[in-house]
Amino acid sequence: MLDLLIVNPNNRIVSPFAGIEPPLWAGIIASYYKEQGQRVAILDAEAEDLTVEQTVEAIKNTNPRMIIIVVMGNNPSASSTPKMKVTKKLVEKIKGYYDIVVTGLHPSALPIETEMELGVPVLKGRIFEGMPNMPWELLPMDKYRAHNWHCLDGSPRNPYAVVYTSLGCPFDCSFCNIHALYDGKHKVWHRRPSKVVEEIDLLVNKYKVRNIKFWDELFTLNKEHIEDICNELIKRHYDLNIWAYARVDTVNLDMLTSMKQADINWLAYGFESGSDEVLAKSNKKASKAEAIRAVNITHDAGINIIGNFMFGLPGDTGKTMQETLDFAKGLEVEYANFYVAKAYPGSNIYKGNKDWASYSQFGEDDSKTNKFRDKAFIEFFTDRDYLDRIENRFGKQAVGHIKTMLEFGKPTAGAL
Repeated sequence: MLDLLIVNPNNRIVSPFAGIEPPLWAGIIASYYKEQGQRVAILDAEAEDLTVEQTVEAIKNTNPRMIIIVVMGNNPSASSTPKMKVTKKLVEKIKGYYDIVVTGLHPSALPIETEMELGVPVLKGRIFEGMPNMPWELLPMDKYRAHNWHCLDGSPRNPYAVVYTSLGCPFDCSFCNIHALYDGKHKVWHRRPSKVVEEIDLLVNKYKVRNIKFWDELFTLNKEHIEDICNELIKRHYDLNIWAYARVDTVNLDMLTSMKQADINWLAYGFESGSDEVLAKSNKKASKAEAIRAVNITHDAGINIIGNFMFGLPGDTGKTMQETLDFAKGLEVEYANFYVAKAYPGSNIYKGNKDWASYSQFGEDDSKTNKFRDKAFIEFFTDRDYLDRIENRFGKQAVGHIKTMLEFGKPTAGAL
């Protein structure tokens, strides 16, 4: 009999442009319990694109002694809380037949409320010790694909994998809820660089992976840590296509040059706003001037940029949101995500909202902020100067891809 089944419930964005990522948090939990001698399996309902009913059937087929449902999105802040709706449906169908617990970002942010709502125990925070490896052999590796922008050069989007080199973040932006995973601690745990590179060796040699995401909330924190990883990757000449999260005030040209030599081709910066006043009210502790500097030296190093921008932050007005759009266009980044700021559970701006569907970035919301976000998406990606830059950088096929993306579904279809 299977001791433990780790379930990643399906809340997939229905878009061919979105990535399908291996569920890292579920994976390292599974690895931890496997190392304790338990017989463990992972059901990635998201990768398999299973309905709730199909997920229930798959659970029955494995007949586990215990189930851990992980409420965690690929982008923890933006896609974890919306998973509560499907998690609730799943629990209702299997409760009473199995021993069930839930964990992840939302349950960690609201453990008592989640337990009362679902009627099953909550495992709060980081429910493992150390820095476990991912159990890739338990995952459907043929199902994962990179985000569309990650392969804007037209290269294949799969195989795809995520690797973490650290956990945690020392910053305290008011809109972010990631600290709920770490009992509110603003701490960073670094994984041994040798373990990181060993895992990449495995992914490349066994699973033929080229596209990789560094899952770290903030990769560009520890210069020595980065240098050790990059030096080992540079020696291997793997020709990878890696992306990672960065902050505008934590990078310099030497670091970026080494990262590019190590096949880190994209960095995602949380620029958030084009207003220094809004950035200050959000406790971002970064400025427009620092953003411009970071963009310039990142481009000097030959690294592409995906910029993340938010509308509806504390202090935002119609005027400052327009400033953000104008700023996004002026930075000349290779791709952009536009989000509506949400007061997620666990963030400093949480207001007690329990309408889980309302936290989706893709819900039926006709608010002025949502409408502006949709307008910004279209205006950014139809800008003639932007399209000319993309053609010069990636070729005509990239422009064709962007135009196809704009024709598909909601204007935010390619965002996450």
